[in-house]
Order: sequence, then structure tokens, then C-alpha cells
Amino acid sequence: MPHRMIAPTRHSTWIKVLPATLFICGALLCPITQAADKEKKEKPEKEKKEKIEPWVEIRTTHFIVASDGGEKTALRFANEFETLLRVFQATMPNARLTNGIPVRLLVARDGQSFARMAPEFPFDKKRDQPPALMASGTEKTYIGIRANVGGHFPFADIFKTYAHDVVKRSYRNLPPWLEEGFSNIYAGITFTDHGVRMERPDPEDLSVLFESPLLPLDLVFKVDRNSPFYSPGNSQSVYLAESRVLVHFFVVDPQFSGSKSMERYIAAVQGGTDSLQAARDAFGDLTQLQTKFEAFVNQTKGVPTDLPISGGNESGGAPRTLSAAEFEARRSDFLSLRGRMDDAQGDLEEAITTEPSLAEAEQSLGFLLLKKRNLDDAEIHFQKAVQLDSKDALNFYGLGLVEMAKSGISDQPATAIKALEKAAELNPDFAETWYNLALIYSQKDETLQKALAASQHATSLAPGNSNYQLQMASIQNELGHPEDARKTAAMVQGSTGDKNTAKKAADLVARAGIPPPPTPARANPDAIKVTSAPPPPPPASKAPAPKSEPNAAPPAAPAPVAAQATPLFSEAKIYSMVGTITEVTCTSASEIQLTLKSLTILMKLHALDVAKLSVKSASAEIPSKISSCTSLRGRCVRISYNLVLDKPWDGEMQEVELRN
Repeated sequence: MPHRMIAPTRHSTWIKVLPATLFICGALLCPITQAADKEKKEKPEKEKKEKIEPWVEIRTTHFIVASDGGEKTALRFANEFETLLRVFQATMPNARLTNGIPVRLLVARDGQSFARMAPEFPFDKKRDQPPALMASGTEKTYIGIRANVGGHFPFADIFKTYAHDVVKRSYRNLPPWLEEGFSNIYAGITFTDHGVRMERPDPEDLSVLFESPLLPLDLVFKVDRNSPFYSPGNSQSVYLAESRVLVHFFVVDPQFSGSKSMERYIAAVQGGTDSLQAARDAFGDLTQLQTKFEAFVNQTKGVPTDLPISGGNESGGAPRTLSAAEFEARRSDFLSLRGRMDDAQGDLEEAITTEPSLAEAEQSLGFLLLKKRNLDDAEIHFQKAVQLDSKDALNFYGLGLVEMAKSGISDQPATAIKALEKAAELNPDFAETWYNLALIYSQKDETLQKALAASQHATSLAPGNSNYQLQMASIQNELGHPEDARKTAAMVQGSTGDKNTAKKAADLVARAGIPPPPTPARANPDAIKVTSAPPPPPPASKAPAPKSEPNAAPPAAPAPVAAQATPLFSEAKIYSMVGTITEVTCTSASEIQLTLKSLTILMKLHALDVAKLSVKSASAEIPSKISSCTSLRGRCVRISYNLVLDKPWDGEMQEVELRN
């Protein structure tokens, strides 16, 4: 708001000097009065600049786009991002373009609007705002965009991040040269009136290759993640620069872009064929390929390539104007995914108060409270969301996660299964639902077949997800198929770049086929509780037929029941257990190991640094601190922990709640 300047007035009883006084005051106050008049004239213009425009929404096949720049701006970005996905589809064989949930675009018309959407980047001419922000969670992905951004490739980083997500979802065993290339070459995409143009490779990559001799392609194809040539994060690496330019070459060269050679190569390496041999089979004589590739790199007058991909109106319905509460709910959800959960919670609650029938706000608040482990309130909001919109699968999915968290998975809570099965029915393309169903089904012998079918479906929807692969391998082993289990786990072990995932895969390879130890007696429902969001699988007979991408192999038929399932836990899930600490070992000044007993269950838990361990009390009367390591012995506590497979203990403690 402009500062209004008010000219002071003064009453005087000195009538004799009034004319002189008025003359002097008039001279002094004239500039101020003129300034105030000038400001009044400017005020309407300034208010017009700061006027908050309504947000218009357009829905397409893969995106929900909202913009305060009008219908034309919303449609422009909707079409461009749909076209970008067609580029991925045309150049990445059998890519999984979506996780089954539309990506939400928030397109701000200018810097002031962008600052309201992303307050950590205020509108200030002295400070640059990013052209876009991308935030992803298990359920949703948001991209916030500043529509008036300039520059040659303003959204290069967003396009690269988006491409990397598609690669990680689509492929489980890509060699590093191809994964690096697919994750980076789309930064040079521009949209024209006639379609899509891909610029020449990144000048910095070409500069690296001009200054250093090209590596032989035999070496590039052979390098794996254990090779000294592979150095992720080193942008000046000759190997990585050559990998990116090589994939660019395959995409734009007519001989290869018009053939199935890349599709044959990817199918071969994912099937276990040596990367170098797969390259010889798919690309032909590598000596000739090297010559042609070197000529491409050395082109001094190279031109961009127009890709044969058409644009077009992708709108899936008539535009509509969002209410103020609807936009605030969506903006707050975006805030929550960027870690500003407290701000988001207050805004979501206000949006619900303003518009009580807003299912989207109820759902977003439910997921936020689930992350905070406020399960009772999360359940209330998901139930309201289901009542308001019974067609949105995420409402039932969120409700299922809450029921899993409250009841645990060992007794297969009927409410959780019912909610997740409904979510799978409404949206069979969301892999997380099938993964979580498989997690529950794997707890009992009689539902192991359902667990395998669910796990296979999750894997078919996102072949690159290592957690899905390892879950499937674990269930295969429990069903008496150790060879299948070892093969699946070995592929994960050889392709993942995450050390913990590799260790878990190696452990599964080692124990595949070994009968599992006797399962301890189940605790009561209050003893063990899952307190975070894992992913889901399908119901046995009622599950819809798996909906997969073209050319995707159908899931294998489930094998007969063999033995009790041992679920494979991922590091993303946090468990909690109420019990009594029976043993405590203080191995150093900060490290602690203890045994927590609940009925017949004994858990060995560990913390590397007690000082960093979150400690709280069940009531205000109990001090929320640990006076000494050994003072924990005999205490009744609730401990939250991550399960581990490769340590002498069962879990790493995250939080201790003292109960006496």
C-alpha cells in the first residue's frame, strides 16, 4: 500500500500574523500537497499492478494447469508440457510417462505472483527469482512456473529433472552412459509453431570433447558404476560429457532415430545381456559408429534438429476459474512438498474454513498430518475427503495409509485393505497402492498369491523402482521360487547406485532359498505400528487387469503358496513399538544399543549418537530427557525406528517417547 502524506495544519490565535503565517505555510506546504496530489493520481495505477487476478484451470491427459495469466497462458504451458512428454515417448523406448497421478502446474503470470506462490523468493529487482520450481512427493508432483521469464532455455533444469524422474521410473538396469544421457539432453528443447526443436549438444560438453580425445565407444558401452571412468557429479568428466553427446546423437541422427536399435539395446541390457555385446548387436559395427559420431562432435556449423513431433490442443475440458480457497489449497500443498509444513497447515485449515466442501484441501491436509504422524486428525480429513469426492483414488489411498499406520500390518487390518482396494479400483495405474497392498497381503500364507500379483503389478507400472523389485523378489522367495528371487535381486544389486539398496539386494541373493526362521508370535495391535507411508498392491480376484504401457510384458502367473512371507522393509518406512527396555549397552560416550520387549517380541535397537536422538514425554509430568545411558533400563517407552537388514541390530532409533 502507498504511504499517504498528510499536510499538517495549525490553528493560531495570533490574528495579526495570520496572513504572514498563511503565506509561509502555503510556500512550505505546496510541495507536500502537490506530492500528495501526485500520489493520489498514481495510486489507482499502482493498485492495478498489485491486483490479484483469478486463477484459471485447464486439465489435460497428464497435467492439471492453473494460471493467473489467463486461459491463453494456461493452455500454452499445458500444450508444451504434453508435447515434452511426447518427446520422451518418442525417444525413450517404452518410457513410463506418468505415475498415474496428473502433475500439477502452477503458472504465475509475473514475479509478484510467483513470490506469492513461493514466498522464499520475494519479488525484488535486486534479487533473481528462479524460472521454475519442482517439488515431488510419493503421491503428487508440482511445478511452479514464472511465465514472464526470459532467456534461451529458461526451463532447462526443470526439463532435465522431469526427464530424470521418467528414466528412474521406467528402467531398472540402464548402463550409466544411457541414464546420464537421457537425464540431460532435453535441456535444449524449444517449442515452435511447427513442433519441437532440439538444439545442438551443450556447448560445455562439446568444449570438453574438443579439448580431450574421445574415449573409444567400446569403453563407453562397457563402463559400469564401479569403473573409475564413472564419476557422477563431475560435469567436466570426459566420460559423462561423451555419454550425453552420444545419446543426443542417437536421438537426432536419422539412421538411428528412425530405427528400433535403441529399443533393442535397452531390452537386451534389462534382460541381463552385457552392455557392450548389446551395443554391438543393436548398433552394428562400432568402428563405423565411432567414425560417424566423431564427425557429429566435430561439426563446427551444426544446426538444431526439428523433431517430428506435433503439438496441438491437449485440453481435456472447458477452462474453469478456481475459487480463492481452491487456489490457496493448491498453493499450500505446494508449500508442504517444499518442506514448509507449518505454513501450509495453517493455510489449508483456513481454506477449509472458507470453503468447507473443498475435498482437495481435506486430502492435502490429510497427507500433511500423516507426515506429522497426527493419525487421528489425518483420518478425519481423509474421511471428509472421501465423503466430498468418492471418485478420487488418492482419498482412499490416504485413508488406507492411516489405517495401516494406526493398526500395523501384521493382522491385515480390514479397513486398510478395503480402502486400498478401492483406490486400486479407481486408479489401477498408481503403483504405490499395489505396493502397499502387497505389503499387507505378504503377512499371511493364504494371501501370498495376492501379494505376488500386487507386487508384480507395481513393478510393471514402475520397472525402475528398486523397492518394488526387492519386494517382488522377497515374495518370490517365500513362495518357493528362489531362482526367480535371486535373479530379480541380483539385477537390483548390479544396477542401483544406492549402497543400502545394493546391500539389501545382496542379502536377499544370499538368503534366497534358505527356509525362513520361525515367525515370532504376533503382538497385540498396539504393540507395533507403521507410522509412515509405504506403497500399495491389488486384491486377489477383484483386482482390475494390470494396465501397462505398450509392449510391457504381462505379470508372471503367481506360484502356489509355500511358506510364511518375510516382508522386505524399505528405509523409507518408520515403525514404532511400545514396550519395556530390558537391556542397555553403552558402547561409547554417545552410542547406545538396547533391547525393547513387547509381549513375546524382542527388538534390538541402536543409535549412533544419543544426543541427536529425539526424546519426548507422554505427559508433562515426565521429564523429556535421558539422564544417562543406563537410566533407560526398565523404562516403558514407545520407540520409533527404521528397520535395517545389514546390521547386528534390527533398527535405527529415530525417536524415544518416555512413558514412566
